Amino acid sequence: MQKTRYLIVGAGPAGVQMAYHMQQAGDDYLVVEKGPRPGYFFETFPRHRTLISINKRFTGSDHPDFNMRHDWNSLLSDDLAHSFTDYDENYFPNADSLTRYMADYCRKYELSVQYNTEITEVAAGDEGYLCRCADGREIRAEYLLIGTGLFKPLIPQIEGIEHAENYVDMSVDPSDFNNQRVLIIGKGNSGFETADNLVANASVIHVASPSSIRMAWKTHYVGHLRAVNNNLLDTYQLKSQNAVIDADIRCIEANGDNGYDVTFAYRHAQGEVEVLSYDRILCCAGFRIDDGIFTDSARPQLTIKNKYPLLSSEFESVNCPKMYFIGTLTHSLDYRKTTSGFIHGFRYNVKALHSILGTKHEGRELPEEDLYVSPLELSRHMLDRANVSGALWQQPGYMADYVYWSGSSIRYGTQLPIRYITEQLAGAQSTVCTMSLEYGDPIEGDPFAVERIHRENVEEARSSKFLHPVIRIFQGGELVDEHHVLEDLESRWEEPVHIDPLAQFLERYFTHPASVAVS
Repeated sequence: MQKTRYLIVGAGPAGVQMAYHMQQAGDDYLVVEKGPRPGYFFETFPRHRTLISINKRFTGSDHPDFNMRHDWNSLLSDDLAHSFTDYDENYFPNADSLTRYMADYCRKYELSVQYNTEITEVAAGDEGYLCRCADGREIRAEYLLIGTGLFKPLIPQIEGIEHAENYVDMSVDPSDFNNQRVLIIGKGNSGFETADNLVANASVIHVASPSSIRMAWKTHYVGHLRAVNNNLLDTYQLKSQNAVIDADIRCIEANGDNGYDVTFAYRHAQGEVEVLSYDRILCCAGFRIDDGIFTDSARPQLTIKNKYPLLSSEFESVNCPKMYFIGTLTHSLDYRKTTSGFIHGFRYNVKALHSILGTKHEGRELPEEDLYVSPLELSRHMLDRANVSGALWQQPGYMADYVYWSGSSIRYGTQLPIRYITEQLAGAQSTVCTMSLEYGDPIEGDPFAVERIHRENVEEARSSKFLHPVIRIFQGGELVDEHHVLEDLESRWEEPVHIDPLAQFLERYFTHPASVAVS
């Protein structure tokens, strides 16, 4: 029997990222992966091989943390020297490039990964968790970190859904659909990615689901429909035989013409019900956690239609102590709001969890620094962080830096979940200040014709629509004050119009007679 303090299940981006942090810290850990290589999931998905995670190679900056804002595929390292941008020149890169990058990352940092090891059963015990493998081996771990991602297809509850081909194994050869009428169930990126692949071959493409399309460029949520996948919308609005349908699908029935009759109940047609016929039906409804490996003693509570595990602010299962989740599975904490479902978001969650585990189980302190500063200098220090931080930029409204008094100095901590700060830290200190980057109120109307705040109207900064720093003061764990820094077109908060009002705000809480320059 193998034994390890931390067992990480899955060598996807999250598992590999956690392995890096544990390797650097000298933690006792092991990663197990059912496939023969890291990132094995990406050898199949997305089916059409183009990632929607951007790969911006040139930013005009040589600051590595700033560059990570626009590199959505690289994993973190202390020097940020091993970059995905060296593996692919395309703005939307090929998934094969990601698997090559991850394999090299594991080799470079000599990570402890055990391949071809499939966990088939997880049981809880007095000493942690006992994991049984497909080949009969057993691994005992004190702490379990699940990074298996979402790979079990979501199957809609539709009568006759068994007639649909699923995204996971449907044909991706467009010629297989020549002159066919095709129904695609699901209006996410997988559905529209599939439609885009077929638009030159199918005679008719209908994309259907009960809810309307939500465009990422309007909601700011990168999991909503991305522009790179929305070409079908032109063909619909310009009347080229394709359509996007908001409807409940009541049933799917095989007809006598080697096709299928589908009954729709339209959402925006005064209750109309219609039957349409198709040659092929493709189900692209997304994925959920596969919880089949968990026995009753170690079955995590699920949430959001049983798609994700229900987690605490420390990324721990709410009902299975010492079971933590990493990667896409942490998206229940910010579902359809920020980016925990994607590499460029959850890589920061992993780093935060490693810091949390260090304080809870390894006797380490959170990564903080002492500052002996005036309110003006603290204001500059905070906005310098806002100008470059990848974590605050990619996890808006979810992650924050924080500040509190400790003796004669100000303690400054970085990039932890706001909920963790307010639940675990704010109550223990008399005054805690958080700084996050956040969007303003949802935009009504055309998102490309938004009225912005004039740079001289500092008092209206709270009405800023685009990402801008938001500073909050907590006392005894309760929110008592809030300050917004005026938005800036290029997100550079370095002028007096940004710094001085923040300094005046901070002076109410962080004035100290011994203030000197930033250490």
